[in-house]
Amino acid sequence: MANPAITYEREIVPALFRPWAEVLLDLARPQEGERVLDLACGTGIVARLAARRVGSGGRVTGMDLNPAMLEVAQAQAAQEGLRIEWQQGDATTLPFADGAFDLVLCQHGLQFVPDRTALLKEAHRVLGPQGRIALAVWENLDRHPFWARFNEVLVELIGIPALAAPFCLGDAEQLRMLLQMAGFRDIDLAARSMHAVFGDPQGFVAMEVDVIAAAIPVTQHLNDAARAALTRAAETKLADAIAGQLHHGKISVPMHALLFAARA
Repeated sequence: MANPAITYEREIVPALFRPWAEVLLDLARPQEGERVLDLACGTGIVARLAARRVGSGGRVTGMDLNPAMLEVAQAQAAQEGLRIEWQQGDATTLPFADGAFDLVLCQHGLQFVPDRTALLKEAHRVLGPQGRIALAVWENLDRHPFWARFNEVLVELIGIPALAAPFCLGDAEQLRMLLQMAGFRDIDLAARSMHAVFGDPQGFVAMEVDVIAAAIPVTQHLNDAARAALTRAAETKLADAIAGQLHHGKISVPMHALLFAARA
């Protein structure tokens, strides 16, 4: 079976997650020599960019539950000549000592964790006394009508609201409360918007179906044949929605996120 994580790294990271990773890191301000943990790291774009900022004296660890994503992360980091430790596991039970890190990062991953309080408490535990956290979540699905329509189509075709999960934690006060309950203080919020631009309208649905299979836990069981069948059916149903997002031959979709920074 083809590895959808490769499609995720090749297509979705440059269009969406690398630009947002830069925003998150500008907020977090990793310093030379710091110890950084990237939770729900996916194929590792945040960890890779953080490694460049902390330099050779720093240490970066990327952690994810999905071994296929980590396989791509490791290969990409090696190709870029970056020294990063990759750890497969559950972010709600971190295998690290108290105070092992100076900075914890989580980009658009907290939404997928059933026990968010446990993850944040663990993040707080592994931070040193002056440690800090920076995380990003998408605003709710009602702020993203294009993805809401895509989600409706997925429900129609496979009975799974796979695109509900990425947008399910867009309540700023809820997230602020979760951080406070985990022990964080000096919580700052920034709301940002950017367009995600995809350059291949004809291949967009196939790409997104692969990405969903790579990144959304409830659809990771979809094999090659299932993804191909879903793509064919979804292309017809999404034709009008895609046409509405076309600008100069590319799909341009507005994205809205909440970014939080806090101290341990």
